[in-house]
Amino acid sequence: MHSFLQDVRYGLRMLGRSPSFTALAILTLALGIGASTAIFSAVNALVLRPLPGEGNGQLLAVAFRDPRDADSHKMSYLDYKDFQQQAVSFADLTAYDLGFGVLTADQRSDRLLVSYVPGDFFSVLGMQPAVGRLFYPEEGDQPGTTQSLVLGYSYWQQRFGGDPGIVGKSVTLRGRSIAILGVAPQEFVGPFTPIETDAYLPMGMMPETPGGSNFFTDRSDRELYVLAKPKSGASRPQVRASLQVIADRLGQEFPATNKGMVVSVLLERLARPEPSDSSGTLLAVGIFLVMVALLLIIACVDVTNLLLVRASSRSREMAVRASLGAGRLRLLRQMLTENLILSGLGGTAGAMLGWWLSRLVGAIRLPTGIPIRVNTAFDWRVFACIAAVVILCAVLVGIAPALRTFRADLNTVMRDGGRSNSAGIRRSRFRGALIIAQVAGSLIVLVAGALFVRSLTSAEKMDLGFRADGLLNLTINVNEVGYDEPRGTALFRALKDRIRALPGIDSVTFASAVPLSQYLQQDRIWKEGTAGTPENQVPEMNFNAVDEEYFHTLEVPILRGRGFTRDDRKDTRRVAVINETMAQLFWPGQDSIGQRFSVGKPDGPPIEVVGVARNGKYVSLFEEPRPSFYLSLAQNYSPLRILQVRTSLPPANVATLIEKNIHDLEPDLPVFDVMTMQQSLGGPNGFFLLRIGSTFAGLLGVLCMALAVVGIYGVMSYVATQRTYEIGVRMALGAQRGDVHRLIARQGARLTLAGVAIGLAGAFALTRLMSGLLFGVSPHDPLAFVCCVALLAIVAGLACWIPARRATRLDPMVALRYE
Repeated sequence: MHSFLQDVRYGLRMLGRSPSFTALAILTLALGIGASTAIFSAVNALVLRPLPGEGNGQLLAVAFRDPRDADSHKMSYLDYKDFQQQAVSFADLTAYDLGFGVLTADQRSDRLLVSYVPGDFFSVLGMQPAVGRLFYPEEGDQPGTTQSLVLGYSYWQQRFGGDPGIVGKSVTLRGRSIAILGVAPQEFVGPFTPIETDAYLPMGMMPETPGGSNFFTDRSDRELYVLAKPKSGASRPQVRASLQVIADRLGQEFPATNKGMVVSVLLERLARPEPSDSSGTLLAVGIFLVMVALLLIIACVDVTNLLLVRASSRSREMAVRASLGAGRLRLLRQMLTENLILSGLGGTAGAMLGWWLSRLVGAIRLPTGIPIRVNTAFDWRVFACIAAVVILCAVLVGIAPALRTFRADLNTVMRDGGRSNSAGIRRSRFRGALIIAQVAGSLIVLVAGALFVRSLTSAEKMDLGFRADGLLNLTINVNEVGYDEPRGTALFRALKDRIRALPGIDSVTFASAVPLSQYLQQDRIWKEGTAGTPENQVPEMNFNAVDEEYFHTLEVPILRGRGFTRDDRKDTRRVAVINETMAQLFWPGQDSIGQRFSVGKPDGPPIEVVGVARNGKYVSLFEEPRPSFYLSLAQNYSPLRILQVRTSLPPANVATLIEKNIHDLEPDLPVFDVMTMQQSLGGPNGFFLLRIGSTFAGLLGVLCMALAVVGIYGVMSYVATQRTYEIGVRMALGAQRGDVHRLIARQGARLTLAGVAIGLAGAFALTRLMSGLLFGVSPHDPLAFVCCVALLAIVAGLACWIPARRATRLDPMVALRYE
């Protein structure tokens, strides 16, 4: 221990004698470790850290999967109860569903994201309340049995100032008085990570939600996300097999809805936010971890080159110490100790930088009204990652200089007096290999970042099927003020007339959903004449209920037939406008105008097709053309509507005026999600993930390139210095400045080209894996590859040119006296 402390003291003194070297090395390591820490803390929050609560490390997400569909699906209430009663491989089973509500308290209304949960939800997850109490098992599981809620911690803090006296207070939800039982624990974001839940309602309140009237009785109404805790010792394959036995039994008993369904079982933390997203999430996580690992390697290579230069200057010192009795292992331990100190200092600075960056990541918010919280707080996993990275960096950056000292011929060093070796890069293959590795790694990350940026650019230029600019959205729900259908219809009509008369307003429409938002509805569709088809073989399609001005306001082209008119009323034949894909799917080679189908049930009222609209994007930017249709709002009343206004003025400028007119008609009516369509498209189903991904990837690419260029410049400067005597001899023998310049620059160019070649091969391999994360861009996009190669070649060439140019300015006589 004494000798180790002695090594530490000596190492600190040596680092203190070279403040410039020490500062540059620490800064380089801090950048690599800081970026690694920030990315890992986000990955930890999203896919590694289990839900808080006792025993949630092995919590499973359970879903159904139709063998004809690769995606996993939610479960119906009846299926969930059957699994809960019959399965023997797990200790507990619970579920939840998501929805929106409006809470009114103290004369103020807020729109909330709520989770509908059974009474055992919190007890299964092993959670304790922050304030008050949580639901009791079976409390509120049946319709009409209770009117109570549990607040999410963040919403409690924001809305009620963290007042513990809120417990027992009555608030208004959907026009009804409801009691606050307590507050969920602070660390619990919600089950739909990273989307944050504002409040938890009993599952018995589900029938009161729009479209929820069949929730407790319809086996095809699959709305529940199901979570399971396996019994001690039960493996995931065993759990899945036991659940599949129940699924097969249900398929035989209820063939119309359950035949052929396959159970999917995933670790909950690997199935976020839902099982159908798991593969894409894990792929994105893997890509970014590879990119940040390459950044860390490039930073280590930079520091290794610095240490190699420093080792050359300290070769005589080590020879003197050896001649005084220090063994080679003692010298090796001393150098490794210094490198560990250096890495520790870099790790400390990197951890501080990573903490700051992770707070920035945690502060990211959706531009829409959906709450999101990424808990990037450091836990033992992050600290373990930092420690592992610091040790890895100490080994990576220190092993080569230490081995060089270990293998050096000390007699030769003492005899030569520490004179430099003028062979340069030709005798320093290892240093050349480090440059190649830096260039290759930076090119891989740079290409990946460029592809993400190109993907975002392509997505922003795509045809969404409607015109987004100049459009303002406002959401209202007349249920929140107790309006029935006649009063709601009258208010909507009066409001539309009033807004249309405002200056700068081109057109006004109502819709029940906004494209690429969370409101779009889905149901099963029976083509006329297929009433006997089992439900699980009937396609589900998205639909939107709109009024007669929707297609004009959003500029959605009607290709055949017509849109809706004022003549489409509740007492006339039910009509629909379908998109091109639905027309081709249901009536290939036929005229779809005049054809009929029903929604929800095979014996439902027939709906006649009166028009075909152009395809658009409905649920996700990444979706392939999917069948979809529009229903008339006049025939399908909805109390929740989005007011969409096309204006020649900046949309944000008219929002206040529109809200004033709404409150003139109904002062108590809450208005939510007031935003332009461009802002709405920045949500999770729109451009949000692409923008975040391209920003992070682009920054990592630029940082990698900068570190690589610094490394190339440092090595080439050292090489030029080491070849000073050789350059003097060449110039004394008649070599021109251009010859010297080419001599130095050519060496750097060869290494750069070798790195580019290897980097291109690596980039082709990595980008093939990225194809599922890109939009409208090939993973081998020529423009991205050419631009990245050109950019890296230019900056690397500049890093080689500057030392070469400095070498040409040497006075031959000074150079000959250099050694």
